[in-house]
Amino acid sequence: LSVIRPFHPRSSISTLAAVLASVMILVSAVGCRTSQDAGEGDATTAEAPPPVADVRQPTPAQAAAVADGELAIDAGDYQEAIDIFESLLDENPSLTVAYVGIGRAYQDQGEFARAEPAYERAARLEPENFRAQYGHGEVLRALGRLRDALRAFRRALTIDPNDVAALNAMGGTLVELGMPGSAIPAAEKAVELDPTNGRLRAALGTAFMLAKRYPEAIDEYEIAIELAGNDPEIITNLVECYAREGRFREAVNAGEVLVSIAPSPMVWERLGRAYFKTGDFDASLESYRRALEIDPEYWPALNGVGVNELNAWLKSGRT
Repeated sequence: LSVIRPFHPRSSISTLAAVLASVMILVSAVGCRTSQDAGEGDATTAEAPPPVADVRQPTPAQAAAVADGELAIDAGDYQEAIDIFESLLDENPSLTVAYVGIGRAYQDQGEFARAEPAYERAARLEPENFRAQYGHGEVLRALGRLRDALRAFRRALTIDPNDVAALNAMGGTLVELGMPGSAIPAAEKAVELDPTNGRLRAALGTAFMLAKRYPEAIDEYEIAIELAGNDPEIITNLVECYAREGRFREAVNAGEVLVSIAPSPMVWERLGRAYFKTGDFDASLESYRRALEIDPEYWPALNGVGVNELNAWLKSGRT
Protein backbone atom coordinates (compact mmCIF):
# COMPACT_ATOMS: atom_id res chain seq x y z
CA LEU A 1 0.00 0.00 0.00
CA SER A 2 1.26 3.45 -0.84
CA VAL A 3 1.50 6.00 1.83
CA ILE A 4 -0.45 9.05 0.90
CA ARG A 5 1.46 12.09 2.01
CA PRO A 6 -0.30 15.38 2.60
CA PHE A 7 0.28 18.16 0.05
CA HIS A 8 2.53 20.98 1.28
CA PRO A 9 2.59 23.90 -1.23
CA ARG A 10 5.64 25.53 0.27
CA SER A 11 7.81 22.41 -0.06
CA SER A 12 6.57 21.79 -3.63
CA ILE A 13 7.55 25.31 -4.71
CA SER A 14 11.01 24.82 -3.27
CA THR A 15 11.40 21.53 -5.14
CA LEU A 16 10.20 23.09 -8.43
CA ALA A 17 12.65 25.98 -8.06
CA ALA A 18 15.51 23.53 -7.53
CA VAL A 19 14.55 21.58 -10.65
CA LEU A 20 14.32 24.75 -12.76
CA ALA A 21 17.70 25.91 -11.52
CA SER A 22 19.24 22.58 -12.51
CA VAL A 23 17.70 22.80 -15.98
CA MET A 24 19.06 26.34 -16.49
CA ILE A 25 22.54 25.24 -15.48
CA LEU A 26 22.35 22.33 -17.95
CA VAL A 27 21.09 24.54 -20.79
CA SER A 28 23.80 27.10 -20.09
CA ALA A 29 26.49 24.43 -20.15
CA VAL A 30 25.23 22.94 -23.43
CA GLY A 31 24.89 26.42 -24.95
CA CYS A 32 28.47 27.31 -24.06
CA ARG A 33 29.74 24.07 -25.54
CA THR A 34 27.66 24.57 -28.69
CA SER A 35 29.01 28.11 -29.11
CA GLN A 36 32.54 26.82 -28.68
CA ASP A 37 31.96 24.06 -31.24
CA ALA A 38 30.45 26.55 -33.69
CA GLY A 39 33.46 28.79 -33.28
CA GLU A 40 35.76 25.87 -34.04
CA GLY A 41 33.65 25.07 -37.12
CA ASP A 42 33.83 28.67 -38.36
CA ALA A 43 37.59 28.61 -38.04
CA THR A 44 37.71 25.47 -40.17
CA THR A 45 35.37 26.97 -42.82
CA ALA A 46 37.46 30.16 -43.07
CA GLU A 47 40.45 28.23 -44.46
CA ALA A 48 41.20 29.07 -48.15
CA PRO A 49 39.82 26.48 -50.60
CA PRO A 50 42.33 24.61 -52.75
CA PRO A 51 42.99 26.29 -56.16
CA VAL A 52 40.90 25.08 -59.09
CA ALA A 53 42.85 24.32 -62.27
CA ASP A 54 41.69 25.97 -65.52
CA VAL A 55 41.02 22.98 -67.78
CA ARG A 56 41.32 25.22 -70.85
CA GLN A 57 45.05 25.62 -70.18
CA PRO A 58 47.54 22.84 -71.04
CA THR A 59 49.63 21.01 -68.53
CA PRO A 60 53.41 21.10 -69.10
CA ALA A 61 53.24 17.78 -70.94
CA GLN A 62 50.34 18.97 -73.08
CA ALA A 63 52.15 22.25 -73.83
CA ALA A 64 55.09 20.23 -75.15
CA ALA A 65 52.74 18.27 -77.40
CA VAL A 66 51.18 21.53 -78.64
CA ALA A 67 54.66 22.77 -79.55
CA ASP A 68 55.24 19.54 -81.52
CA GLY A 69 51.97 20.08 -83.36
CA GLU A 70 52.89 23.65 -84.29
CA LEU A 71 56.29 22.50 -85.56
CA ALA A 72 54.51 19.92 -87.70
CA ILE A 73 52.35 22.67 -89.22
CA ASP A 74 55.43 24.78 -89.96
CA ALA A 75 56.97 21.77 -91.69
CA GLY A 76 53.83 21.17 -93.76
CA ASP A 77 52.97 17.91 -91.95
CA TYR A 78 49.36 18.90 -91.48
CA GLN A 79 47.84 15.49 -90.83
CA GLU A 80 50.46 14.72 -88.21
CA ALA A 81 49.67 18.03 -86.52
CA ILE A 82 45.94 17.32 -86.58
CA ASP A 83 46.53 13.86 -85.06
CA ILE A 84 48.55 15.42 -82.23
CA PHE A 85 45.90 18.00 -81.44
CA GLU A 86 43.05 15.49 -81.64
CA SER A 87 44.85 13.16 -79.21
CA LEU A 88 45.16 16.10 -76.81
CA LEU A 89 41.41 16.69 -77.09
CA ASP A 90 40.84 13.04 -76.22
CA GLU A 91 42.61 13.79 -72.93
CA ASN A 92 40.92 17.15 -72.39
CA PRO A 93 37.99 18.25 -74.61
CA SER A 94 38.27 21.82 -73.25
CA LEU A 95 41.86 22.44 -74.36
CA THR A 96 41.65 25.71 -76.30
CA VAL A 97 45.11 25.56 -77.88
CA ALA A 98 44.32 22.19 -79.44
CA TYR A 99 41.29 23.61 -81.26
CA VAL A 100 43.38 26.58 -82.38
CA GLY A 101 46.02 24.16 -83.69
CA ILE A 102 43.47 22.18 -85.69
CA GLY A 103 42.04 25.39 -87.09
CA ARG A 104 45.47 26.60 -88.14
CA ALA A 105 46.36 23.27 -89.77
CA TYR A 106 43.23 23.32 -91.93
CA GLN A 107 43.58 27.05 -92.59
CA ASP A 108 47.13 26.67 -93.90
CA GLN A 109 45.84 24.05 -96.33
CA GLY A 110 43.11 26.38 -97.56
CA GLU A 111 40.37 24.20 -96.05
CA PHE A 112 38.57 27.12 -94.46
CA ALA A 113 35.23 25.34 -94.03
CA ARG A 114 36.94 22.70 -91.85
CA ALA A 115 39.03 25.26 -89.98
CA GLU A 116 36.05 27.42 -89.00
CA PRO A 117 34.36 25.05 -86.47
CA ALA A 118 37.68 24.49 -84.68
CA TYR A 119 38.33 28.22 -84.30
CA GLU A 120 34.71 28.82 -83.34
CA ARG A 121 34.94 26.24 -80.55
CA ALA A 122 38.20 27.78 -79.29
CA ALA A 123 36.69 31.26 -79.31
CA ARG A 124 33.66 30.08 -77.33
CA LEU A 125 35.74 28.17 -74.79
CA GLU A 126 38.10 31.08 -74.21
CA PRO A 127 36.67 34.42 -75.42
CA GLU A 128 39.77 36.27 -74.22
CA ASN A 129 42.10 34.17 -76.43
CA PHE A 130 43.46 36.46 -79.16
CA ARG A 131 44.65 33.68 -81.47
CA ALA A 132 41.23 32.05 -81.40
CA GLN A 133 39.36 35.26 -82.20
CA TYR A 134 41.78 36.46 -84.89
CA GLY A 135 42.06 33.05 -86.56
CA HIS A 136 38.28 32.73 -86.56
CA GLY A 137 38.01 36.13 -88.24
CA GLU A 138 40.51 35.15 -90.94
CA VAL A 139 38.70 31.98 -91.96
CA LEU A 140 35.29 33.67 -91.80
CA ARG A 141 36.61 36.35 -94.16
CA ALA A 142 37.99 33.71 -96.50
CA LEU A 143 34.56 32.04 -96.50
CA GLY A 144 32.91 35.34 -97.46
CA ARG A 145 31.15 35.72 -94.11
CA LEU A 146 32.35 39.29 -93.86
CA ARG A 147 30.11 40.62 -91.10
CA ASP A 148 30.88 37.64 -88.87
CA ALA A 149 34.57 38.15 -89.64
CA LEU A 150 34.31 41.81 -88.70
CA ARG A 151 32.82 40.90 -85.32
CA ALA A 152 35.65 38.41 -84.70
CA PHE A 153 38.32 40.99 -85.57
CA ARG A 154 36.69 43.49 -83.23
CA ARG A 155 36.76 40.94 -80.42
CA ALA A 156 40.44 40.28 -81.17
CA LEU A 157 41.21 44.00 -81.03
CA THR A 158 39.40 44.26 -77.72
CA ILE A 159 42.00 41.83 -76.40
CA ASP A 160 44.97 43.48 -78.18
CA PRO A 161 44.09 46.93 -79.58
CA ASN A 162 47.56 47.39 -81.10
CA ASP A 163 47.85 44.22 -83.15
CA VAL A 164 48.79 45.42 -86.65
CA ALA A 165 47.58 42.28 -88.46
CA ALA A 166 44.15 42.46 -86.83
CA LEU A 167 43.87 46.20 -87.58
CA ASN A 168 44.79 45.59 -91.22
CA ALA A 169 42.36 42.67 -91.46
CA MET A 170 39.51 44.70 -90.00
CA GLY A 171 40.22 47.59 -92.40
CA GLY A 172 40.33 45.23 -95.37
CA THR A 173 37.06 43.60 -94.34
CA LEU A 174 35.36 46.99 -94.09
CA VAL A 175 36.62 47.85 -97.59
CA GLU A 176 35.18 44.58 -98.89
CA LEU A 177 31.88 45.44 -97.21
CA GLY A 178 31.82 48.71 -99.17
CA MET A 179 32.61 50.83 -96.12
CA PRO A 180 36.00 52.40 -96.99
CA GLY A 181 35.38 55.47 -94.84
CA SER A 182 34.97 53.25 -91.79
CA ALA A 183 38.13 51.35 -92.74
CA ILE A 184 40.35 54.46 -92.64
CA PRO A 185 40.76 54.72 -88.81
CA ALA A 186 41.93 51.11 -88.51
CA ALA A 187 44.24 51.46 -91.51
CA GLU A 188 45.67 54.72 -90.15
CA LYS A 189 46.37 53.14 -86.76
CA ALA A 190 48.11 50.19 -88.43
CA VAL A 191 50.35 52.60 -90.37
CA GLU A 192 51.02 54.59 -87.20
CA LEU A 193 52.20 51.41 -85.47
CA ASP A 194 54.29 50.20 -88.45
CA PRO A 195 55.05 53.24 -90.67
CA THR A 196 57.69 51.52 -92.82
CA ASN A 197 55.37 48.73 -94.00
CA GLY A 198 54.60 49.37 -97.67
CA ARG A 199 51.65 46.97 -97.74
CA LEU A 200 49.96 48.82 -94.88
CA ARG A 201 50.54 52.11 -96.68
CA ALA A 202 48.96 50.66 -99.82
CA ALA A 203 45.96 49.40 -97.83
CA LEU A 204 45.44 52.87 -96.37
CA GLY A 205 45.78 54.33 -99.87
CA THR A 206 43.07 52.01 -101.15
CA ALA A 207 40.72 53.02 -98.34
CA PHE A 208 41.34 56.69 -99.19
CA MET A 209 40.86 56.04 -102.92
CA LEU A 210 37.56 54.22 -102.49
CA ALA A 211 36.40 56.97 -100.12
CA LYS A 212 37.24 59.41 -103.00
CA ARG A 213 39.92 61.14 -100.95
CA TYR A 214 42.34 61.05 -103.89
CA PRO A 215 45.08 63.46 -102.71
CA GLU A 216 45.57 61.44 -99.51
CA ALA A 217 45.47 58.20 -101.51
CA ILE A 218 48.21 59.51 -103.82
CA ASP A 219 50.41 60.38 -100.85
CA GLU A 220 50.07 56.89 -99.37
CA TYR A 221 50.59 55.11 -102.70
CA GLU A 222 53.73 57.11 -103.46
CA ILE A 223 55.20 56.22 -100.06
CA ALA A 224 54.12 52.58 -100.54
CA ILE A 225 56.04 52.40 -103.84
CA GLU A 226 59.14 53.82 -102.17
CA LEU A 227 58.88 51.17 -99.45
CA ALA A 228 57.61 48.14 -101.38
CA GLY A 229 58.94 48.82 -104.87
CA ASN A 230 57.06 48.98 -108.16
CA ASP A 231 54.10 46.80 -107.26
CA PRO A 232 51.74 46.62 -110.28
CA GLU A 233 48.58 46.81 -108.18
CA ILE A 234 49.79 49.89 -106.33
CA ILE A 235 50.87 51.64 -109.53
CA THR A 236 47.56 50.81 -111.22
CA ASN A 237 45.67 52.49 -108.41
CA LEU A 238 48.10 55.40 -108.43
CA VAL A 239 47.49 55.96 -112.14
CA GLU A 240 43.75 56.00 -111.45
CA CYS A 241 44.15 58.54 -108.63
CA TYR A 242 46.35 60.79 -110.75
CA ALA A 243 43.72 60.74 -113.48
CA ARG A 244 40.92 61.49 -110.99
CA GLU A 245 42.87 64.55 -109.83
CA GLY A 246 43.61 65.71 -113.38
CA ARG A 247 47.33 65.03 -112.98
CA PHE A 248 47.55 63.37 -116.38
CA ARG A 249 51.29 63.87 -117.02
CA GLU A 250 52.02 62.03 -113.75
CA ALA A 251 49.49 59.38 -114.78
CA VAL A 252 51.42 58.92 -118.04
CA ASN A 253 54.74 58.57 -116.22
CA ALA A 254 53.35 56.01 -113.80
CA GLY A 255 51.56 54.19 -116.63
CA GLU A 256 54.76 53.85 -118.65
CA VAL A 257 56.44 52.21 -115.66
CA LEU A 258 53.47 49.92 -115.26
CA VAL A 259 53.41 48.64 -118.87
CA SER A 260 57.12 47.93 -118.63
CA ILE A 261 56.72 45.58 -115.66
CA ALA A 262 53.18 44.20 -115.95
CA PRO A 263 51.61 44.82 -119.36
CA SER A 264 47.93 43.92 -119.61
CA PRO A 265 44.91 45.17 -121.59
CA MET A 266 43.75 47.19 -118.61
CA VAL A 267 47.18 48.76 -118.06
CA TRP A 268 47.57 49.75 -121.73
CA GLU A 269 44.03 51.14 -121.73
CA ARG A 270 44.74 53.29 -118.65
CA LEU A 271 47.89 54.61 -120.31
CA GLY A 272 45.96 55.33 -123.51
CA ARG A 273 43.41 57.33 -121.54
CA ALA A 274 46.14 59.34 -119.80
CA TYR A 275 47.84 60.12 -123.12
CA PHE A 276 44.49 61.23 -124.55
CA LYS A 277 43.99 63.66 -121.68
CA THR A 278 47.43 65.19 -122.28
CA GLY A 279 46.58 65.71 -125.97
CA ASP A 280 49.02 63.10 -127.28
CA PHE A 281 46.46 61.32 -129.46
CA ASP A 282 48.96 59.27 -131.47
CA ALA A 283 50.41 57.77 -128.29
CA SER A 284 46.89 57.26 -126.98
CA LEU A 285 45.79 55.37 -130.10
CA GLU A 286 48.95 53.25 -130.00
CA SER A 287 48.34 52.33 -126.36
CA TYR A 288 44.77 51.27 -127.05
CA ARG A 289 45.93 49.14 -130.00
CA ARG A 290 48.54 47.47 -127.81
CA ALA A 291 45.78 46.54 -125.42
CA LEU A 292 43.82 44.94 -128.26
CA GLU A 293 46.85 42.93 -129.34
CA ILE A 294 46.63 41.16 -125.99
CA ASP A 295 42.83 40.89 -125.92
CA PRO A 296 41.00 41.76 -129.18
CA GLU A 297 37.66 41.88 -127.31
CA TYR A 298 38.69 44.18 -124.47
CA TRP A 299 35.85 46.67 -124.86
CA PRO A 300 37.39 49.71 -123.06
CA ALA A 301 40.32 49.60 -125.51
CA LEU A 302 37.94 49.22 -128.47
CA ASN A 303 36.11 52.27 -127.18
CA GLY A 304 39.43 54.15 -126.88
CA VAL A 305 40.37 53.33 -130.48
CA GLY A 306 36.93 54.49 -131.64
CA VAL A 307 37.20 57.80 -129.78
CA ASN A 308 40.67 58.46 -131.19
CA GLU A 309 39.60 57.59 -134.74
CA LEU A 310 36.54 59.83 -134.46
CA ASN A 311 38.68 62.63 -133.08
CA ALA A 312 41.11 62.26 -136.01
CA TRP A 313 38.20 62.35 -138.49
CA LEU A 314 36.83 65.53 -136.94
CA LYS A 315 40.25 67.17 -137.07
CA SER A 316 40.76 66.16 -140.71
CA GLY A 317 37.86 68.28 -141.91
CA ARG A 318 35.60 65.23 -141.90
CA THR A 319 37.21 63.65 -144.96
